[in-house]
Amino acid sequence: MSMKRKLSFLLLYGTLVLFGGLGALLLLFGEKAPHASLTENRMLAGFPQLSAETVRDGGFMSGLESFLSDNMLERDKLVQAASRLTALFSLEQPSEAAADLEVFEQVQSFAQGTEPETVPTAVPSSPAPDAHTPAPAALAPADTPAPTDAPDRPDETAVPADTEAPATSAAQAPSNAPALTEKDLSTVSDCIMTCTEKNGKQRMIYSFPKANVQRMIRLLNAYRAVLPEDGHMFFAQPPFPGVANYIRSGEYISWESDLEATINAYANDGVYMVSALDVLLPHLLNKEYLYFKTDHHWTPRAACYVANELLRQLGIDPKPYDEYSFTVYKHFWGSIYWNQPERRSSMMPDTLEVLIPETPVKGWVIQWDRSRKEGPFMVPNGQSYYAYLGGTLGPWRRFDTGVDCGRSCLVIGDSYDCCFIPFLAPYYETVHATDVRDAYYDFPHVKWSISEYIQENQIDDVYFVLSTASGVNTDYLIGYLYRFL
Repeated sequence: MSMKRKLSFLLLYGTLVLFGGLGALLLLFGEKAPHASLTENRMLAGFPQLSAETVRDGGFMSGLESFLSDNMLERDKLVQAASRLTALFSLEQPSEAAADLEVFEQVQSFAQGTEPETVPTAVPSSPAPDAHTPAPAALAPADTPAPTDAPDRPDETAVPADTEAPATSAAQAPSNAPALTEKDLSTVSDCIMTCTEKNGKQRMIYSFPKANVQRMIRLLNAYRAVLPEDGHMFFAQPPFPGVANYIRSGEYISWESDLEATINAYANDGVYMVSALDVLLPHLLNKEYLYFKTDHHWTPRAACYVANELLRQLGIDPKPYDEYSFTVYKHFWGSIYWNQPERRSSMMPDTLEVLIPETPVKGWVIQWDRSRKEGPFMVPNGQSYYAYLGGTLGPWRRFDTGVDCGRSCLVIGDSYDCCFIPFLAPYYETVHATDVRDAYYDFPHVKWSISEYIQENQIDDVYFVLSTASGVNTDYLIGYLYRFL
């Protein structure tokens, strides 16, 4: 045997011995039962059942392969590293906007009444950075009148009204949540969102299965339960621009949703869901500039309208948008036209209004070890969506506003909250924020729960601000926020 072949044989033999040893250690000391991966948002395989039947039909070896793959050492770190490398070398869009943009185009197709090539039909297995994955949508044909009741369609995640959800379901409050006294949710119905076209026909844009609505109510109640007696739990679900821009253009003349009324009817005292749809509708019909043309986000004006409506629930008379001061940039090209200069010839750039704070707001990014470093609030020379808060940073944000009022709030949301948070700052002494998606919240390193953070920082009010693409049907709400309460 030549020296070269001998070295190759020794290298291969050593590799097999190494991996065989690692496999033996895993079999001896690894987790044998199936268990959840928060990084991948799925159940990892447990050790397969050994029997004559499973050996004969090949099920044991197939299960053993899955077990060894799913339980390899440092799997979470490898998965995260792979995701970050994929995002780093993507040539399509900046990592924070790529997933949003894909969903934006899908929602545009819904609004136009044409089916995209692939319509998402289930909650994604794992959120990408800044991932806005739309609710499973049912699109009615253009000539179909709006249904009087929610459509009777199968829902794999539905929990029968007269049975308890399984122990692993997000429908149950987590073990560390306080005991809840809630209204009977068995009579909750499916909810839908429809838009009326200018010809009078109605189109269903989103449907919200009963089980997901029930989970949403339980979630809001659970968060309210950890707040002080005079605390408040707010939720607003801003629409994606694929719908809103068609109202502004006149293609749609109205929208309707029974989700907010249902949640308010069944939620506990101190929980309020405000319809962002209803807040923004008259302004869109008035042709106001509420969504960027070249980006997938809403504008600060739209965020201010919704923030002010929520503040009114507290008895506050908030400052109108036009009374704030801004630095204005008229050449903002957003995520839809990012790195695509050839598409810009047929489109005017957006105008970006960057709020000038009235008080010296100090921003911080808080790490899991409770250390903190300075973070931006407004970026006055920023000429992108990052001008607001510097974009999404994690795992926690804190803004000391310079306002002496003795109250603090926590905002939980996707990137839509970057425009929203500045309009809470004049009314709270501190504003805290988090985004529980993996790119920012860093699941494997969670050191304390959201409940603990609320209590440690004496939070009075909590605001959920999530676009419809991260809303009621997605795992952001029905999964992650339960796990970390």
